[in-house]
Amino acid sequence: MPGDNPVVASYLSVAAEDLDAARRLSAEPINRMAAFHLQQAAEKLVKALLLHRGVTTTAEHRIAVLLDGLEPSDPWRRRLAPLDRLTPFATTYRYPTPGGRLKPGPDAAILTAEVAELEVLHRDLAAELLR
Repeated sequence: MPGDNPVVASYLSVAAEDLDAARRLSAEPINRMAAFHLQQAAEKLVKALLLHRGVTTTAEHRIAVLLDGLEPSDPWRRRLAPLDRLTPFATTYRYPTPGGRLKPGPDAAILTAEVAELEVLHRDLAAELLR
């Protein structure tokens, strides 16, 4: 049965944990690492879907590259494609520039909107994959 894959369930579980971390780090005082957890949640949602569809996942982090593993007609591919905007969040705010500057993270409004969107996607994807 499709909903019986414990690895898919685990990916969805850790995606929820990343969303929780992003939500908490988006509260004042904002921690720029919230952006990283948003990207991680998006990546894990895509990987859960790939595994559910029988596609082997890799250590790849770029959302668009991961989505290339889905059939072009898969309705989730179109729905998740906009999440590629979060791919830069994997590294942009985690490391200093070559000159040692730390980039400020996105503002609270952006973080809050991203968390809300990912929570809806997580809920809908879990409802489909864990039936």
